[in-house]
Amino acid sequence: MSAQLAALVGAHLSDRRRSLLAWGIPLGLWSAFIVAIFPSVEGALSKAIQSYPEALKEAFGISQLTSVEQYLQVEMLSLIVPLAMGYLAVRAIASGLSGAAESGRLDVLLSAPVSRVRLIAAGFAATAIELAIVLVLTVVLTCLGSLAAGADLSFSSALAGYANVWPLALMFAGFGAIAVGFSLRTSVVTGAVAGLLVTMYVIDLIGRLDPDLSGIRYFSVFRYYGNAIEDGIDPLAFVGVTLAAIALAALGAWLFERRDLAG
Repeated sequence: MSAQLAALVGAHLSDRRRSLLAWGIPLGLWSAFIVAIFPSVEGALSKAIQSYPEALKEAFGISQLTSVEQYLQVEMLSLIVPLAMGYLAVRAIASGLSGAAESGRLDVLLSAPVSRVRLIAAGFAATAIELAIVLVLTVVLTCLGSLAAGADLSFSSALAGYANVWPLALMFAGFGAIAVGFSLRTSVVTGAVAGLLVTMYVIDLIGRLDPDLSGIRYFSVFRYYGNAIEDGIDPLAFVGVTLAAIALAALGAWLFERRDLAG
């Protein structure tokens, strides 16, 4: 990483330093609460799950709820954390690019010898780091909650489960970079990609609920998300989604390089 790129990444992270705690602490405390209450509800959950429709259990990856890892997957990692981190990713990259354009900072940056491609690269790299920090903070708080409640959550399983969210969320940072190539309004970029995030989740959910429509899941990145807290990280899916996110960011940089910043 060049000194200039490192400086841009550092500036982006500095501007968003409050978001690290604003996202990491609530998600961590929420996850800690989930694992902390598991010992007291374990018996009731095991009985309740038997009455769930098979299609519903398949859609949400519920086979049984006899371990805290399975409970954490169902309550946090199947919906809340992926959607929250995907939204955070697009917010992060939008604030550094379209937000900079709205505040006038982008004109100042581009008056210096800084290329637009490098700005996209810095925003994408900073977003990747921000996502990683938030996820690590969440894992730490979750495991502390487990220790306090004696829930016996495996640290390695929790780390795998939350780490698996990183490439998925980064994918939406890539989509955010593309959106910036078309619009410099933060609300438009955030709204468009957040809508795509929810749409992809719904597409994957429909494909899991109805076997006849399972083919539509290939149009959603959630198809490759899996259940890492129980099954471990799929290296092929993890690397593949990460590379796809980088490719999207590269396309966004190409579009941003060629757009009229006054438009």
